[in-house]
Amino acid sequence: MASLNDTIAALEKLPALPATSMRLVSMLSGGGRDADMSEIERIVRNDEAIAAAVLKRANSAAFGMRGRVATIADAVRRLGTRELSHIALQSQTSGMLANAGRSYGLRRGALSQSALGGAIAAESLARTHGANPELCFVAALLRDIGKLAIDAVAGPDALEQIAAAADGRPFLAYEREAFGADHAELGGILCERWGLPTEIVHAVRGHHAPPSDPASTVTDIVHTADCVARWAGLGLGCDGLMYPFDVGARERLTTSRDELEALVADVLAATAPEETTGILMPESKVSRRSA
Repeated sequence: MASLNDTIAALEKLPALPATSMRLVSMLSGGGRDADMSEIERIVRNDEAIAAAVLKRANSAAFGMRGRVATIADAVRRLGTRELSHIALQSQTSGMLANAGRSYGLRRGALSQSALGGAIAAESLARTHGANPELCFVAALLRDIGKLAIDAVAGPDALEQIAAAADGRPFLAYEREAFGADHAELGGILCERWGLPTEIVHAVRGHHAPPSDPASTVTDIVHTADCVARWAGLGLGCDGLMYPFDVGARERLTTSRDELEALVADVLAATAPEETTGILMPESKVSRRSA
């Protein structure tokens, strides 16, 4: 369908990650140690979509606090740097992913919702398995960014014929045959060009096929979080569940069936209409998948 040169050239046409997002990634991947509340508040005030999302989140039932806040300053104080950074980064990422996944048959917003579901799962897994939760959150949020490049060289629903003729191999193999590279590899290249931390680059590149030598806990977590998001029914296009859960990653993380099923439930709850941050809309239909 497209040569590798065409696919790589498509990366050049994609928008860069906004400078504010780069700063937020730096804050989050560093564990929030250099987070600057005044800078985050400035980002919130200068973006209407982020401001609206912050106010909605600050007044959500998730915080269980008495009294509603009506000003950005009050919302900033209530949420704190970590939550504000998450909301701002989600908002800017969802803008890039809003129309992504068309070649996979995804409706508008489905990929950005999947990005958030995976990020929530990755953060939870990181806290359980001794990794940097913020780094894992960012890597999972950006894990499917390479699908933007596939969209750029393939038309809407272009991969449905590939999926219909699939012979049981992981879907990445069909992407490589059709485009010379798969979306995980393209996502890693894109993150590298954006100057993101190496651990994020490797996690995005390996989020469907985590390496075992050397193994990376962050990549294993992002891989597992991606599986959880798909089991929750998020971002399922024509490729569906054609990405196997890596046995090595599961064994290295020692994840149990109960833990994975609980994560699926958490992701469904976090992306349900009443729990949304106001940035991402849920799938119209979700199906729980057994781990």
